[in-house]
Amino acid sequence: MVDGVFQPEELSLLRDIFDEAVSDLPAQMRTPVNQARIAKQILDCAAVGERDPMELRAAAALNDTRAA
Repeated sequence: MVDGVFQPEELSLLRDIFDEAVSDLPAQMRTPVNQARIAKQILDCAAVGERDPMELRAAAALNDTRAA
């Protein structure tokens, strides 16, 4: 990422991580609020330069497991 811009390959990786994280949730937890939380956590991790899929996947885990 340079100046807040992700490259297409990075966006593809981030989208894959997001999709996997959401699909791993029970159906009742796949709310827009939880999806936004997951996306933010992934982007926050990626914004500091993380590109390791395992680290990004760990960042995607909801810290608050209550359904929103």
